[in-house]
Amino acid sequence: LTALWSSVGIRPGAVLGHGSGELAAAQAAGILGLEDGLRLAASRGGAGDAARVPEGVDFRPPSLALVGSLSGRVVGADEVLDADYWLRQAQEPPAHAQCVATLAARGVDAIVEIGPDASLGPAIASDWPAPAAEGDAAAGDAGQPPVLASLRPPSGEAAGCEGGGGFLDAVAGAYEAGLPVSFAGLFAGESRRRIALPGYPFERRRFWVAPPKQ
Repeated sequence: LTALWSSVGIRPGAVLGHGSGELAAAQAAGILGLEDGLRLAASRGGAGDAARVPEGVDFRPPSLALVGSLSGRVVGADEVLDADYWLRQAQEPPAHAQCVATLAARGVDAIVEIGPDASLGPAIASDWPAPAAEGDAAAGDAGQPPVLASLRPPSGEAAGCEGGGGFLDAVAGAYEAGLPVSFAGLFAGESRRRIALPGYPFERRRFWVAPPKQ
């Protein structure tokens, strides 16, 4: 999903995840390779396996801002979230309030939910700190950034369109939020052409209604 968003020009300025979602955030931040991330996620499939890290996982410093769920702060550029961190992360609750405060301090414009449901995004938005002054509310009545759910079920007209649904709705929301959407990415590999409108059967023909005699 992160790669899919990148194909339409939307790339994260910061990433955050709670529980297994932090594995996806770590992969997006370059801390874990895709295969290592999948191995680590698979090892946490059951309660009995929650405190186990596979051998040979290569942990690297982040390449973009990752808000650590345990500390609530941005992980340092030279900091490595090693096996010990992931063992703790599987057992300790996240510092949710501190995470939200850190995101707010970074001036986040929108929250993009990367997952099968919209759960963490709305929770972050609902706990977003109120603006310091009335004029500071740039997004929404209380200053919360919009939440874009990548996989929310289709709604409205998109529900009946081929390829329509949650992602297209989310891209539309990103455009409404002023994010730099590259719409060409939506049609990559397809043959598209522009058509002139209006295109109706009566074009250039007059069909006046005769007035009544009285």
